[in-house]
Amino acid sequence: GIDAATQTWSGYEAAQVALVAGLANHLIIPVPQLHGNNVGVLAGRLCSYSVSIADSPMRVATGAVMGLGAVPVDSADSPLSLATLNTLATARFSVPQWYPDFEGTYWGDGSTLDAAGGDYQYIENIRVVHKASREVRILAIRRIGNRALNSTPNSIELNKAYFMKPLRAMSKSTTILGNLFPGDITPPIDGDIEIVWPTNKSVVIYMVVRPYNSPKSITVNIMLDLSSI
Repeated sequence: GIDAATQTWSGYEAAQVALVAGLANHLIIPVPQLHGNNVGVLAGRLCSYSVSIADSPMRVATGAVMGLGAVPVDSADSPLSLATLNTLATARFSVPQWYPDFEGTYWGDGSTLDAAGGDYQYIENIRVVHKASREVRILAIRRIGNRALNSTPNSIELNKAYFMKPLRAMSKSTTILGNLFPGDITPPIDGDIEIVWPTNKSVVIYMVVRPYNSPKSITVNIMLDLSSI
């Protein structure tokens, strides 16, 4: 958090940005303790049973955050602003945010310290891949020393279906009161599982996981038609 006795917001921003400059680690999410309970609020948002692991903490429909703490001020008694939060978010910090003319305080992205252009810049992508990894690991252990998995074409095709089970389960959608809630990932397709034998005693399995796209920014363009006047 900010040292309200000595730091202005511009000074705080510069100090925070310098902390993560040049770092690349997709398993770390930096969270400034701006209000005092920022880390706890983000953790609670990610652990909520009302949402999927495939959902961003930015999801507004999850509801406003609670227990964040008092709005901080700097040495000039200026309160935290969206401009400062935007600067921190651009530097890959995970911070709260709010929307003008919309009640409540919400959360921004679960940004990681993955390098620019990396596949794991957002926590929801990491979580679905880790879930698939945990599920397929158990299936793989059950195939160790099992001749049901062999290098024949028939066995390879059967085992592609076997290792695809976690992806099919994760892709199942649910309909509640007429509303469709998509699964964690899109349904797998042919080619999403490949089995390769580098030697006659070892197998490498390649798996593709495709998350759904969800908007992080929505722009509405309105055109005025006066042709009927």
